[in-house]
Amino acid sequence: MGGYGSGGWNRTGRLTTSDALRLDVNSLNRSGALVPGRYSTSTWTRGAEPIGAINISAAEDSITLVYRSRTGDEDWADHRERVRVSWERGGFGGQRPFFHCPDCTRRVLHLYGFSRYLCRHCHGLCYPSQRECDSDRAQRRANRIRVELGGEPGWQNIPSRPKGMHRRTYDRLINKIIVADAVTDDGAVRLLARLQTSVQKGARGFWS
Repeated sequence: MGGYGSGGWNRTGRLTTSDALRLDVNSLNRSGALVPGRYSTSTWTRGAEPIGAINISAAEDSITLVYRSRTGDEDWADHRERVRVSWERGGFGGQRPFFHCPDCTRRVLHLYGFSRYLCRHCHGLCYPSQRECDSDRAQRRANRIRVELGGEPGWQNIPSRPKGMHRRTYDRLINKIIVADAVTDDGAVRLLARLQTSVQKGARGFWS
């Protein structure tokens, strides 16, 4: 696995799903990696840099994962783990695959890799959006609209109206950006006020 995601807890004390290597059962199914008897390799990169790899062998009702991992500066450890795969009839015909977590047997679409590949619940992971404050969440929404309009992400960045877009649609989207920026601005004001109060308390304590 290349040790990705094994560097320790972030400053919130809880890792998110984006901190781990992720196995997606639907992606494996589309690539043919779940066909019994098939051997395949899944790899991960960050930019052009490889950050992890895992070998997968498929059986009738399971896959076997073979990989290496390490924590910090410890020696590399070899792993071989069987993961059960079940199938459910889809709404438009065909069948949908599901992993079963090797620890809790919960039926899931994704497994997340640290020293083992387990479900989000067993690793105690949250989603990145769950760590966002109101201003972060507002800016994420606003930046998505900015990009949809052909602009660049960034607070108070107002993109031009795309050619062919109705003025009413454009105004509605720009209003959403303005409202989100106001939330961010209000959050920044509150943060600065708290910092100022903290500095003033520290100064009083120093001179008392």
